[in-house]
Amino acid sequence: MTPAPAGRPGLVGRIRSRQAGLPTGPLGRIIGRAMVKDTAAANDRALALLDLGQPRTVLDVGFGHGRTAAKLLAAGHRVLGVDASPTMVSQATARSRAACRDGRATLVHGDGIASPFPTGSADAALTVHTLYFMADPATTMVDIARVLRPGDRMVIACRTSDDPIPRWMDPNVYRIPASAQLDRLLRVAGFIVTTHHASSGDPHHTNWFVGDLPS
Repeated sequence: MTPAPAGRPGLVGRIRSRQAGLPTGPLGRIIGRAMVKDTAAANDRALALLDLGQPRTVLDVGFGHGRTAAKLLAAGHRVLGVDASPTMVSQATARSRAACRDGRATLVHGDGIASPFPTGSADAALTVHTLYFMADPATTMVDIARVLRPGDRMVIACRTSDDPIPRWMDPNVYRIPASAQLDRLLRVAGFIVTTHHASSGDPHHTNWFVGDLPS
C-alpha cells in the first residue's frame, strides 16, 4: 500500500474524513448516527445563540442526521434544510417524516454551494461543523444571506485553525479556516459579526460565530 503523503493521515483517517464530509452508503449511515451524540452540544449552543422566540422559519445548512431539525420542529419552528449527502437527507427525513409530509420541514439534497429556497424565506440560519466541506464557502455565505431577511441572524459553529487539529482529519477534506478568515467571510457576505464564542475545555475546540444582517 502506498503511504499517505506527508501531512496527511493514514487510510483509516482519510476514510473517516471523507465520510464525515459526505456520509455515503452503509458506512455513512453509521457515521450519521455517531454524529448525533458527537455534535449535539455544538448544535444546542448554536440554537441558543440564535435566540429564537416565537415560531420561526430556520435554515439548517448541512443538517446531517437531522437531530437539530427535529428539535426545532418539536419547539414549534419550521425548518428549511439542505444537505449535500443523499444518505443524510434520507436519514433526517425518516427522523421527521410527519413534518416533511405536512410541510413543516423541507429537507432537500443540494450541491453544497447554494440552496434551492426563495430569497427572504427564512428568519434565522445555522450551520454546524460543515464549513470545512463547502466547495465555495464565500458563495455559500452570500447565498445564506440571500435566503434570510434584513435583521436576521446566522450562527456558524466550527473548528478553526487557531486551535489544535486532530491528526486523523485529512487536510484535503477538512479545509479549516482561521478565525480571521471566517470573520471576513461573514462580513463580505453582508453580516455584522456581533460575537465570537470559543469553547473552553471542549475536545472539539468548537467556535461559534454570530452574524446579524443589517435591518
